[in-house]
Amino acid sequence: MVPLPHPLGSLRLFGLEERSRDVVLSAGLVGLVVVSRLVAFPASIWEQDEAIFAGAVVRFDPTDNLPHPPWFPLWIAVGRLVHALGVAPESSLQLTSAVVSVWILFPLTALWAAVLPRRLAVWAAVVFLVLPGPWLLSGRAFCGTTATALLVTALAFWCRAEHRSSWLCAGAIAAAGAVLVRPHFVPAVLGAMLFIGMRNRGDRLKMTVAIVIPVVAGVAVLIWLSGGVEPLVSALRAHAEYHFTRLDQAERGFVGSGFAKALGHPAGALIWTGLFLAGLGRLVRSGTWASVSPVVLGALVPLLVVIHGLSNPAHARYAIPMLALTSGPVVLGTQAVFRRWAEPVMAVGVCAAALLIVPQLVAYRSMTSPPIAAISEALDQAGRLDAVVVADRRLHAFFVLRRLVRPTPVPILFDHMIELGHVRPPPPARTVYVFDHVGENLMVSAARQETFDCSVPLVRTLAQGRFLDLHVAIGASLGSKPGWSAGEHHGSLRAGE
Repeated sequence: MVPLPHPLGSLRLFGLEERSRDVVLSAGLVGLVVVSRLVAFPASIWEQDEAIFAGAVVRFDPTDNLPHPPWFPLWIAVGRLVHALGVAPESSLQLTSAVVSVWILFPLTALWAAVLPRRLAVWAAVVFLVLPGPWLLSGRAFCGTTATALLVTALAFWCRAEHRSSWLCAGAIAAAGAVLVRPHFVPAVLGAMLFIGMRNRGDRLKMTVAIVIPVVAGVAVLIWLSGGVEPLVSALRAHAEYHFTRLDQAERGFVGSGFAKALGHPAGALIWTGLFLAGLGRLVRSGTWASVSPVVLGALVPLLVVIHGLSNPAHARYAIPMLALTSGPVVLGTQAVFRRWAEPVMAVGVCAAALLIVPQLVAYRSMTSPPIAAISEALDQAGRLDAVVVADRRLHAFFVLRRLVRPTPVPILFDHMIELGHVRPPPPARTVYVFDHVGENLMVSAARQETFDCSVPLVRTLAQGRFLDLHVAIGASLGSKPGWSAGEHHGSLRAGE
């Protein structure tokens, strides 16, 4: 029997007849996964969305982009709960993601054990966990890992051979959690439910109620905290306009895809795709895929549509659910290709991945991210010089988080106000400019400049092409467009704002 796909179920991941040996092996595997996630736990936040989420943990204000639409209500609620237990707001969601990235071992094994021998199901989970994307991003404050774990949990309940009403409803509740953590998963959940509902007509109403009640409750709380529907609609409209007008700039080639990045290299993505197709073909021929195929593909296909049609597919973090929902056929494809050597090949692959990734993670774990390091340096220098910090507009979320966590008396002005001619540039002697590489277009000269960059190759591969090379210019002379106004500094941040 497949163990219940939650951490309170059996620890017998391998399904061996000798229970004590099974428990020891399972506990050892869980311990290795825990260690792998500790090694990958970052010293600070690296990305804009992480800063937005951490800011929302301190002050939840959906109408002020804390967080941005679609607001991720359950994700922020969990972060606030962890923060209330004494964890720093910058670390609360990172810690949540790291813990969940260990827990996903159980539901992912349970899902694939529905169609694969138990040992291969464990391999599918292990192979997923050691991939560069899922491993390195496991401790980041993004919601994708947690939403993926909840979606996999739902599918694991729904794909069990013995479909009990309680298991179907438990899966629906997990699916509701996935939607509330990451609303982008709505199409995936609806796709999977369509097929599971066709197979279990008598339980469709119970499943619908089990998923609708938590989602409606979460949305109702969101509306109440926002002061009504209209502020949310207004914020959603503004965000959608900003988001969709920039989608045409996204990289959509295979080589630059988030899928290829999450696997470390386009060659890895080609191998993964080939093994998936081989494993899928073997499952179809065996007939064992029928109980799982519609449900898993019902979730996977809508995910692909959302990632490639409504999002930027170049972001590696978006590929995490794709990798989880294809890991089973990939392992079966490996067995089809290598036959009795399949498990030794996978063992060598896992060890090679560890040898490649762990040294980079050691450096990554101890490194303060370039945006955090640069902002701290800029504020320290401005405080000593009684200067103004002029900041790259893309660093706005990091400065908002800094203001919420540790207010500073240093005035902060964003560079787009100067570029648009809305404000006068501060005198060079009183200007500390912190910027990403494009900010050089605004700076004329500087008395001194410091650079904060990331030297870890894998981190650069998995990043979104920003916040990796930050510069702090002290005594910066900034240019502006004609027509600047000599009035007050609009668009600035000051202590207490």
